[in-house]
Amino acid sequence: MAKIPKYQLVMNWIHEQIDTGALHNGDRLETEAQLSVRFGFSRQTIRQALGELEKEGTISRVQGSGSYVRGGAAGEAPVPLSRSVTILSSYTDSYIFPQILQAMAAVLQEEGYSTRILFTNNRRQTEREILTELLKSANRDPIIAEPVTSALPNLNAPLYRELLARGIPVLFFNTWYPDLEIPHVSLDDRAAGRMVTEHLISLGHRRIGCLMKNDDGQGILRYQGYMEALWDAGIGLDESIVCWIDSTGLKHSLNPCEWVLNRLQDCTGIVCYNDEAAYLLTQQCARRQIAVPGQISLVSIDNSRLTQLNQVPLTSAAHPMGELGEKTARNLLAMIRNPGFDANYEFQPWLAVRESTAPPPL
Repeated sequence: MAKIPKYQLVMNWIHEQIDTGALHNGDRLETEAQLSVRFGFSRQTIRQALGELEKEGTISRVQGSGSYVRGGAAGEAPVPLSRSVTILSSYTDSYIFPQILQAMAAVLQEEGYSTRILFTNNRRQTEREILTELLKSANRDPIIAEPVTSALPNLNAPLYRELLARGIPVLFFNTWYPDLEIPHVSLDDRAAGRMVTEHLISLGHRRIGCLMKNDDGQGILRYQGYMEALWDAGIGLDESIVCWIDSTGLKHSLNPCEWVLNRLQDCTGIVCYNDEAAYLLTQQCARRQIAVPGQISLVSIDNSRLTQLNQVPLTSAAHPMGELGEKTARNLLAMIRNPGFDANYEFQPWLAVRESTAPPPL
């Protein structure tokens, strides 16, 4: 009797795990290293087995993520992707989103793809419902998605993993889920937080407060940049002048920044999460007759239209907006052509200096 090749033994074991229900559609396999230890075979042998399983349609391998059990009979040809792209976005308001989404759609249309934009309103439950419906309908659209409250625990990760297991390209924009190895296109938020803080320091500010969002990854990274700038300048971090607010509080509270001024009243400068937060904070300063920048300087991030509409034009680190939308679309197209393409990209910010900043009062 001919000896069974080692790679075939690995394949047989994985088929058995699927047939007995130990592994289900969308489940992630053990890593090459783990399988190598399990069988005592070389990584090359494991890689050969996984390659054969992928060829027959039993698994899908996702660059930088792993191997996943795939639906469909062994040997069945994969269903081709559609010529439509589904885009999941948090909002449709007039902040930075229209420019991003319009740029995405324009690039995709040039390449012969239609687009469907679905809005989560930054609600995890809505994201879950959309992803569940996509999976139920066996949709084959490549997906561009803006993660919802990306700094919080993510119970929708298995749904994204199942999409990957079905061979659906997924690309995040603006932010990403740290527990999913899905590529993203975004602003370098840490660099942006550092940049605006360093601007205040360069003007002579030392008592610099901070207002950040605590439920998305952008807020966490911008805060990290703020901390690094302070430490590098030898100022140190005073957490009593760091204020956190969530997305709902920032967008829907009647006076979301009223308590912020109570806490930051002895600061000469404040780093704001974005232009929206700085706009609301400027209104609170006006109500209390606090002069910007005479008594307090404000810096923000995004360089949106709000910087010019603000009572005092805002100094802000620029978000690429349209460029980000275009880059996201082009990177998704590259992923469609080559599943191994590394689609990660972070734009470097630049600073638009306006009237909201000045040296601290004497």
